[in-house]
Amino acid sequence: MTLLSSQIFWYLQDKIYCKFEQKNVTLFLKNEEWTLKCKSYLDTLYNLALKKYDEVLAIRSYIDQWDDIFYWNDVLEKKKSELLELISYRAQIVKSINIFESDFFNKYYQILQTPMRTYYSELEVEYYALINSVWSWDSSKISTRKLQLEKQMWNISHVLNAKNLDDIMEVIPTYIYLKRQLAWK
Repeated sequence: MTLLSSQIFWYLQDKIYCKFEQKNVTLFLKNEEWTLKCKSYLDTLYNLALKKYDEVLAIRSYIDQWDDIFYWNDVLEKKKSELLELISYRAQIVKSINIFESDFFNKYYQILQTPMRTYYSELEVEYYALINSVWSWDSSKISTRKLQLEKQMWNISHVLNAKNLDDIMEVIPTYIYLKRQLAWK
């Protein structure tokens, strides 16, 4: 189950979609025809905000030159308002993504915790049995196996002590690889 969950989780990392409704953003894991990847919105809003900022700077230079100040002051206020609205939209998306990731992490962590502890215990038993036994195996195989067990136990400890999704994602590729290697014995 842990292996399957890990693979699904790795797949979901790049699958967050957004939908805007009346200045509210909703996040989805599934792409619908009326959603776009949140990253697309973030990139677009960032580029639009940069353009608005350049417009604000240009308008301020006109005002500094005393060029039709009353007209440009009105335009400046409108452009500043538009800029702040773009920044607000972007901040709202980032906040929504952060809340989503945090909630997803908490739920995912709760699901992972028990199987990971069980798997860690199994590895630990095998590790100490390997250390305390005299095997007729080749010593290089024993050393390789011990290193794999140590690394996997470290991966599991890292996941169990994770504070966010990034901490888990950091070790997932190695965890999956070693899980498959150790299963082959």
